[in-house]
Amino acid sequence: MTRQFALPFAAAGPEADSAFLVTDCNRAVIDRLFDWTRLPFGAAVLIGPTGSGKTTIGRAFVTGSGGCFIDNADGESDETLFHAWNRAQTQGAPVLFAAASPPAQWGIKLPDLLSRLGASLLVKIPPPDEEMAALLLQKLLARAGLAFPDALAAYAAVRMERSYPAIAALARTIDEMALAMQRPIGQRLVREALAKLAGTDGGSTD
Repeated sequence: MTRQFALPFAAAGPEADSAFLVTDCNRAVIDRLFDWTRLPFGAAVLIGPTGSGKTTIGRAFVTGSGGCFIDNADGESDETLFHAWNRAQTQGAPVLFAAASPPAQWGIKLPDLLSRLGASLLVKIPPPDEEMAALLLQKLLARAGLAFPDALAAYAAVRMERSYPAIAALARTIDEMALAMQRPIGQRLVREALAKLAGTDGGSTD
């Protein structure tokens, strides 16, 4: 059963999400991460591609735990990361680091920092399942003011590449084609958008 995870705060900024989606593909990760009282050393590293919800999850983590969130941690200095990890120990407030890759790939120079991050809980956002793909397509198109019926979302979800970047690319393509062609979003437009991304002619009638 899918649930919309309501965040316990007013989202900051006009582009911020006030909720993130939880389906079978990421439920275990979310449940483990938000059990912050049991995080080893009060620290966790969240790994996931662009568009997978890391920033929104991080904001909710801070609000719920009273801790710290460092987004794009792979671009921060060793000193910044080291101090954040140490504060989690001295102040008792957990820290969540987020990046697209694990700490071993961040170019960390301080061995002590690398070992500390290695001792933290590492959680990776799994690839989206069919349900997540459909729901996220609807969410992204809703941002553009476009209604995307359940049937169309399901149609696209079973035919598209199953990744967060691919979902974002399909939503952008559907939006652009609907505007350019001045056509309502229907199965034909979705099929053509899928074909455009795949580099085919879109002639199939399935």
